[in-house]
Amino acid sequence: MGLTASLDMGSEKMVMAVAGESGGAPRLAAIKMIASAGVEEGVVTDKAKVRSYLEFLLKEGAKGQPVEMMHVALSGKAIRVTEQKVTVSVQRKIVKESDLERADSKCWDATAGEHPVLDCFPVAYSLDGDSPTRRPLDRSGKALTVTYRVYTASGNNLQELEKMLLELGVGEVRFFPAVRAFAAGVGVQGRNERFALVDMGASHTGVLLFANGLLEKEVILPLGTETVDTDICEAFKIEDIRQARKLKQDEGSALRSACRNEKVEIPGLRKQIEKRDLAKVIQCRMEELLEGVVFQLQQAGFTGPEAEVLLTGGGSRLADTLSLVEKLSGQHCRYAKARGIQAADEVLLAPSCLIALGLLLCKPYEPSEEKTGWFSRLFK
Repeated sequence: MGLTASLDMGSEKMVMAVAGESGGAPRLAAIKMIASAGVEEGVVTDKAKVRSYLEFLLKEGAKGQPVEMMHVALSGKAIRVTEQKVTVSVQRKIVKESDLERADSKCWDATAGEHPVLDCFPVAYSLDGDSPTRRPLDRSGKALTVTYRVYTASGNNLQELEKMLLELGVGEVRFFPAVRAFAAGVGVQGRNERFALVDMGASHTGVLLFANGLLEKEVILPLGTETVDTDICEAFKIEDIRQARKLKQDEGSALRSACRNEKVEIPGLRKQIEKRDLAKVIQCRMEELLEGVVFQLQQAGFTGPEAEVLLTGGGSRLADTLSLVEKLSGQHCRYAKARGIQAADEVLLAPSCLIALGLLLCKPYEPSEEKTGWFSRLFK
């Protein structure tokens, strides 16, 4: 039987996970990461480069085995987000799963048009025009209104990516917004508590708030951790940004107070700098990034020491980032851990891997058949 694979294409890296199935849960066979180019804010800008990276990842990850299904995450400029409200009648005067399914189907039908619909994510429910509720099931009412965040994409961009993957031997390709991969990865459907997920990417910082299985808030801040690399270049007269990035990853810290007074060497240069000076440059920019995150959480009323913040994304790997988030927000902070996948803990906790792992758990929307009663079946 063929494998299922997933692809997360970032501006600085590509991550591909490959899995088989064992006991109904994906069993991770391999996960590969490669520094990349040719992708800017989710859009392919250099087809030849991207194709070469995909070919390498498939070769190294699948090891010659057929990949039947590939799930690809889209984000940034590759997707467009709108809001859609739909209202359906409550058939038995008590809200059941079938009512939610009919609302989903109506939303997908209403948004089908020029641009392919990737996902319809429910964010709020309301019964008979009353104030929004997060738990509509088993509540009485006549009309159920559901508010969705609708994710669409450029058909040309999808066709180009799909064509590349099919030519490389993938059996079928499906696309999902990154938020769906996050939700699947951390198991939103099985969690009732309210929690935040902060995705620290190279070119952006995502702030997502979940509660009772719903996406309550999603904000993409147009500033990422690549700005730290630029600051290091300017502060220490480094011309190659790759040297600055390696210096940040190997010796950097988000907290100056956590550093000892020692000298570190700039990679590739015969030049030493104080580690605390490096941390000071990094902390100033990281505080600017994270103050925007804290402001968004406070605007949503997500405050108090019991509120939990989960960190993910390659930018969060920087040493002492968790401590800086806790210092600025006053909340408990930890790295997000992927759920529902058979793999080693160090992989499930890796900040750069959450989207790729979550994609393995994503399922495409399939309209359910309308269930009919015994009288209708007898009549037919």
